[in-house]
Amino acid sequence: MALKIAIIGGGSAYAPGLVNAFIQHAADFAGAELALMDIATQELDTVYRLSTHMIAAAEVDLTVSQHTDQQSAIQSADYVLTTFRQGGFEARHQDEAIPLRHGVIGQETIGPGGFFFAMRTLPVIRRILADMQAYAPSAVLVNYTNPTQIVAEAVTHFSEVPCISICDQTNDDQHKILSAMGITPESVILESIGLNHATWSTHFTIDGEDGLAVMDRHYAAVITRPDVSNRVKRQFRLAREYGHLPNSYLQYYYYREETVAEAKSAAKTRAQEILDMLPSYYHHFEEQIAAETPNLTHIRGGSVFGDMAVEVLSGLVNQDASIHTLNIPNQSALPDFAVDRVVEVPARLELSGGATPLVQRHLPSNVVGLLHMLAEYQWLTADAIWNGDQHDLIHALASNPLVLSLPLAEALLDDIIPLQHHFIDD
Repeated sequence: MALKIAIIGGGSAYAPGLVNAFIQHAADFAGAELALMDIATQELDTVYRLSTHMIAAAEVDLTVSQHTDQQSAIQSADYVLTTFRQGGFEARHQDEAIPLRHGVIGQETIGPGGFFFAMRTLPVIRRILADMQAYAPSAVLVNYTNPTQIVAEAVTHFSEVPCISICDQTNDDQHKILSAMGITPESVILESIGLNHATWSTHFTIDGEDGLAVMDRHYAAVITRPDVSNRVKRQFRLAREYGHLPNSYLQYYYYREETVAEAKSAAKTRAQEILDMLPSYYHHFEEQIAAETPNLTHIRGGSVFGDMAVEVLSGLVNQDASIHTLNIPNQSALPDFAVDRVVEVPARLELSGGATPLVQRHLPSNVVGLLHMLAEYQWLTADAIWNGDQHDLIHALASNPLVLSLPLAEALLDDIIPLQHHFIDD
């Protein structure tokens, strides 16, 4: 029987980039069906028609189907790839704006914003798991949905469904750092460990040279370049300070006051900026549907999105024991964390559909304390949303390193809970 991969969130502006990645790796998925599922019917139809055209133009052995019913998409699937955003960017705007009113950063995976996002995401994940057990009991869940760490904690603790969670942020960080330095090296090796959106490099070379030394050489030029984002500049500052390359999301902890002030001074939240741009993406998709040979130049996530997910799926399908940086239970690979805590670490894919994390050294003492707090916060959050009550939610949110206050946690939840119901499909 032909391979079937259900893609939950198949109508998003990211989805064409994902389909393009499957086309580039089509030899690994010969005869496979990509079952695109989304509740946004118009966007789903556009992505479906574009995907069909892209596959035909590339003359590869793939098929695509569209589904607004989750169960039909998951039925008999071998893999379920989750890449959805419950509540859309309208809900993300709340995630960003409400915390700022309380003097805390609002972001889709960081601080209260990530907590709010998890409150909407986990109920959907729970239904996906139930449908997988009922309609595709042998399928593997490959989670690409944020907040990745909290989702992974919930699935691995409260479900028997095999799950691998992935994030391509390190790849995106690498691309932006090289771009800031204006270099296009032939070879880059970047390995990082820690937690999702909270990693530090363990091995970083650029054409065989220490990557941190290369960054230090370009430091003055990058810091003064007006076309380089403050986010990237903060990575350069943190790398010089700690001697390891940080994940770009760590700026929100180490430069808390700067990032809050920057967000408050912005005319729009990031969600509002994306909402303004979304029509242009789908307009471009329609143009490429009409073109004789589609050529995607305007997609969410750029060229990076989708590549990692497809490479991991290829490794699972071909059972090649390949190594990828994944978000999976620690199993003692990172000595700084509990064995059942989810960590982001290089891991080897196994025949069972799981992955074995590779043993690492201790993280430096001057960075591991924050990661300990984040690890326990994210576990508490997963447990509170999955099993808890209002009291548990307050305690979990109060343990976030950017909150650390019961009154603040209560105030944040009082603001968000009445609004969340509009974006949660019970």
